[in-house]
Amino acid sequence: MAKHRGRGFATIEYPTGMNQNGDPSQAWIKLKPDGRVDVFAGTVDIGQGSKTVHTQIVAEALGVPYDWVTMDNSNTDSSPVCTGTFASRGTFIGGNAVRLAAERVRERILDIASKELEIDPSDLEIEEGEVIARGAPQKKISIPDVAGAATYSYGELISGSSTALKPYANVDDATGKVEIEPHSAISYAACVAEVEVDDETGQVLVLKMVQVYDVGRAINPTLVEGQIEGGAIMGLGLGLTEESYPRYPSTEHRGGEFGSYLAPAIEDLPELDNVIIENPSSDGPFGAKAIGEMANNAQPPAIANAIHDAVGVWVTEMPATPERVLKALEAKKEPRREGKRVIFDEDLSVRAVSSDGGKGFLDTDD
Repeated sequence: MAKHRGRGFATIEYPTGMNQNGDPSQAWIKLKPDGRVDVFAGTVDIGQGSKTVHTQIVAEALGVPYDWVTMDNSNTDSSPVCTGTFASRGTFIGGNAVRLAAERVRERILDIASKELEIDPSDLEIEEGEVIARGAPQKKISIPDVAGAATYSYGELISGSSTALKPYANVDDATGKVEIEPHSAISYAACVAEVEVDDETGQVLVLKMVQVYDVGRAINPTLVEGQIEGGAIMGLGLGLTEESYPRYPSTEHRGGEFGSYLAPAIEDLPELDNVIIENPSSDGPFGAKAIGEMANNAQPPAIANAIHDAVGVWVTEMPATPERVLKALEAKKEPRREGKRVIFDEDLSVRAVSSDGGKGFLDTDD
């Protein structure tokens, strides 16, 4: 009896938002007479940090300091429409809505500033809350002064609204084909897991995980890494301990209290090496793609592959509990030959998992 080490990896791809058609998020932004910015949107922040990210997007699009922007996404009576906080759509789709609205506000700021400075809008730019003439930085006007002029000289409330909305695409019911690509962007990730497996107890210990995520652009790298690390411990639970409806030995043995549900704690978290890759999306806000749900997808299969590397058996049902590891070890068989085919694992063979029992695969010595 011994402890064995192994490594396994898994790669995933993950779509952003709903598959096709609609999926709207709206935003409305107004510039107050003192130059401060109010943003109204419907994307709810449930801890993923979308409120912070959307505020950053607006500040960047307008060219104003972050602390000039106030985000209100808490009032369903006054907030614009949002399909919801799901499908990893918060940064990509909700972020696009606030970006587009901010760009419209920016256009109005430049238009009013051009009247005040008597310079064409195309020759103006906004930096750190000031509208500046290109090539002549001494000619400038602050955004608070622009907002005041709009209010008191031109009688205008500078505002802008917009919607991030996927275009309608006809779907062929017979073939499932659509006229346009169904997803706005695809994110990619990989996880390498290093494990230690005790062949006497079936216990699996994850020692290290290397996680690589293509997020388009990390608008807030700290929040992105937080999502990755949160996903790691969720993936650890899915891979080793968590079963939402236990069937061992039967359903009535399910724990009666939440305390009996085996979720991993911080002390169970292995060494993490997180790598963020920025491969910008042409459709995302400043190139950003999704990170939310995909953060816990790659760990379970990587752990399963690492277990196989360590002890040579496949655990074909998650989580890989000690009981399932021991069962797989007990059932381990040597490869056998059937004609010209070599069968390594009957449970994973095409014959075992096919709907017709593999009748299309004839045994032959020819």
